Amino acid sequence: GPALERLDKSPITRVVLTNSIPLPPEKRIPKIEVLSVAKILADALSAVLDETSVSDLFGGENQS
Repeated sequence: GPALERLDKSPITRVVLTNSIPLPPEKRIPKIEVLSVAKILADALSAVLDETSVSDLFGGENQS
């Protein structure tokens, strides 16, 4: 729909997304920044395989 046009014309300066779901090139506008999740996924998998803490990757922020 008109979401991209509305976002482009809005006072919002930046929207940050991850690349966990692909954003087609025709839907990318300058206000959209796409960050890769590759490093954090690789680090999490490595921690699981090494039997170390995945929580440490997030500074323990996800613990109660």
